[in-house]
Amino acid sequence: MIANIFGVWTLFNEYATGLTEDHPTLTTYFEGEIIGPKYTFRTQHEDWGSNDKVDLQHWGKFAAFRPFQKQARARNGALHIPHVAQRENIFMRWKEHFLVPDHRVRTLSGASFEGFYYICFNQLEGKVEGIYFHAKSEKYAPLNMA
Repeated sequence: MIANIFGVWTLFNEYATGLTEDHPTLTTYFEGEIIGPKYTFRTQHEDWGSNDKVDLQHWGKFAAFRPFQKQARARNGALHIPHVAQRENIFMRWKEHFLVPDHRVRTLSGASFEGFYYICFNQLEGKVEGIYFHAKSEKYAPLNMA
């Protein structure tokens, strides 16, 4: 059973205009939770600032979430997905932790590691869609990777 994911990703300023002038590209380390037998659609980290209502609002932005929406609402997000690897879409939460290669950098002018991403990965198309959440950030800020 796969429940966690980790990795690095690089964000280029040409795709995120105005993110930070000091760093034309940002590479960060992230850790994530895969919604499946272990993790549910409910965010279990109080320090991430989310709650059941926010979770369901954000997951609801993904068309692929609609088949799970009614059950998830009835359970306040506490819905597990069985056989996650065999599904077309895999849902995850990704939390960035630090800048690569200098793991000591945890704050940047114009960027933040305080929020996290709601992620939907379509395995058939190889497409990653995400929505950034932080209480003090733009609402429903999108992330698209292909």
